[in-house]
Parts: sequence; C-alpha cells; structure tokens
Amino acid sequence: MDIKLELGKKIRLLREQKEMSREAFCDDELELTVRQLSRIESGESLPTLPKLTYISQRLFVPISHLIDESQMTLPKRYLELKMSLFRRPPQYNKEMEDKVESIFNEIYEQFYDILPEEEQLLVDVDQAIIDVHHSEKIDFGEGILSDYFFQVKNKTKYTDNDLIIANLYFHCSRYSDVDSKEFEQLVEKCLDQVNYASDVGVLILGQILIIVMGVYISIDEYGKVMNVIKIFNTIMKSTQDFHKKPVVDMLEGKCWLQKGEIEKAKQKYQDASLLARLHQEELLSKKIEEEWKLDLKESIFED
Repeated sequence: MDIKLELGKKIRLLREQKEMSREAFCDDELELTVRQLSRIESGESLPTLPKLTYISQRLFVPISHLIDESQMTLPKRYLELKMSLFRRPPQYNKEMEDKVESIFNEIYEQFYDILPEEEQLLVDVDQAIIDVHHSEKIDFGEGILSDYFFQVKNKTKYTDNDLIIANLYFHCSRYSDVDSKEFEQLVEKCLDQVNYASDVGVLILGQILIIVMGVYISIDEYGKVMNVIKIFNTIMKSTQDFHKKPVVDMLEGKCWLQKGEIEKAKQKYQDASLLARLHQEELLSKKIEEEWKLDLKESIFED
C-alpha cells in the first residue's frame, strides 16, 4: 500500500465531502499552501506531522482517522544525518566539504524519496544555501524563495523550515540588492524565535546570525553586529556548538577595530585564530590571521 496515495485520497474525499475548495481549505496559506495541498492529495508528497495536524483540524477529524501516526516516524539514521548537517562547522577545507557532500549523498540516495515534503524541502534548501555560498550566485535560491518566502514574511512563529528559508534569503542578500526594511523586519522576527525554536531551529538561527553579522559589516552597521553577537553567544551556550565561535570572534574584532580599539581587536582575532586551530581548522586559522593583517592595514590607512 502506498501511504502517500492512500492518505491523499482520504484527505481529498473528506475535503470534498465538506464542499471546501482547496483555496478555502488553505485559508491565508500561512500554514498550508494550495500547491502543497494539491501535492498531498495527489499522493506526490507526504505531509509532516504539523501539517497533518493542521489538515485534521480543518477536516474536524483526529489524525488517527487519516493515518497511523507511527507511519510518520522519521528513520533514526536520517535524523542523525540531519543533525550532522546543521551542526557542521564552517566549510573552510576540502575535507569538510567532502564530508558534507557525503551526508547529502546518503540522504538523497537512502531516504529522500520516503521523507515528508517539508523534510525534503529542508534538505533541498540547505543544499541551495551551500550552492549559493560557493557560486556567489542567487540563481540556486530564487526558485525556492519565490515559492515559500511569502509564508515566512507573514508568520510570527517559525518552524525549522521557515528558519532555513530565512537563512537562504539572508545568504542570497549577500549577493543581491534587497529591501532594507524587509531585511530588518526578518532579522527581528528571527531574533524573536530564540526562546522557542527546536534543537535544529536553534542551530539554524546560529547560522542566520553569522550571515546577518556579515551583511551588517559590509554596510558599516557595526553597532548592530555587537547586539547580534550577544544573542549568538546565548545560542552557542545552549547548543554547546562552538565550531562557529572563531568566525564570530573575528567579526567582533572587526567591530573593535572600527571603534579604534586596536588592542581589543587584536585579542579577538588572536582568540579566533587559536580556537580555529584547536578545532583543527588550520586553513580557517590562517585566513583569520591574514584578515587581521589586511583589516589593520586598512584601518591605519583610513586614519
């Protein structure tokens, strides 16, 4: 029995019995879009438990009437691979890039076809983020953003998928012009998620904050960077994931250098380089040391 087909048939039958169009069923489309519902009803995709909960509420039936909830359990190995993806350190060497690529390959080969659509989207968006980063082109993210970004803009509480789509938006903003008001509003919304994001969501938030800090530095908004660093440090302590701290220490050093606090800046760059070395990220450590020399030279020249 094909679970997706059987579930889709049940949902469509119950919806039609209530004489509800897909547009009426999805309401404002913040929880479920017409396109997503169409794919679910046709058996093309399996909804996640939150989506299924929303559908059951709209149909006024318990989830158990639609599907055995045990069939919604994600494979343990997939969950391990997923967590590895979001806990990955910055990719500053070939070994790390190869490791991440192997994780994606295993997910696509072993699990992708049996995952709910939102899990597939999570994987696809994370792959798009890496492609945007390496190519410095937004082409890899534009299609996804055009389909899903409007939901993110209009929500107040975010799922993991909402956060990773926001992450893709911020990555693309590094290589394209974006509406500054829209950018700031999304930053504020993301910061509001700190207290109730999931374990994966908190890791995604950490990635978002690093990208946002980089964007702020590129437009000389150093005061905003220091505020974001405080929040990032809170996240870092809760996740005990210190692999991104070298990058954040370096960004803080840039802020001190901009204020003319050369000794404080130097200490932060040194801390960043040392920590990268302790994480066996030699290439990152060298990049930080080179960045210090370049930034110090530019700072002196500007003075």
